[in-house]
Amino acid sequence: MATTTAQRGRDRALGARRAFFGPLTQVLNPLIRRMAGRAGVPLIGLVRHRGRRSGKTYVAPVAIGATETVFLIPLTFGSGSDWCRNVVAAGGCEVKLRGVEYLAQGAQVVDDLSVLSEIDAAFNPVLRYALRAQGIHQYLRLRKPRVESI
Repeated sequence: MATTTAQRGRDRALGARRAFFGPLTQVLNPLIRRMAGRAGVPLIGLVRHRGRRSGKTYVAPVAIGATETVFLIPLTFGSGSDWCRNVVAAGGCEVKLRGVEYLAQGAQVVDDLSVLSEIDAAFNPVLRYALRAQGIHQYLRLRKPRVESI
């Protein structure tokens, strides 16, 4: 299977992100996890998921953009990261964002070009620029549960 120039560029950007941010996650994730998902903290939420093989529950701090119907999580380390593979295998996960917990379903990895309107609605222009500048083109898309009104 031949790779295009665009794919090679994306792979290079992913490799650069992993090289730079990978070692930092060991140090920063425990600190970020303390504030992620709290009321008043936009963008940084928590994803609670189960391991595919171990069945153990894990919590990962992630950037989350939200619209009325979906959550979009930029895949900084690509769709091969363990937490992403666990969520896709399970079909969903628990999401905590701005102090509210959701049971999100319909997990799927999507390309930025296929969900441009949702990205525009979920992230402000500065964040969209930052995501593109980092070469992030994949997102985990999750359906938000409907809130029933009484």
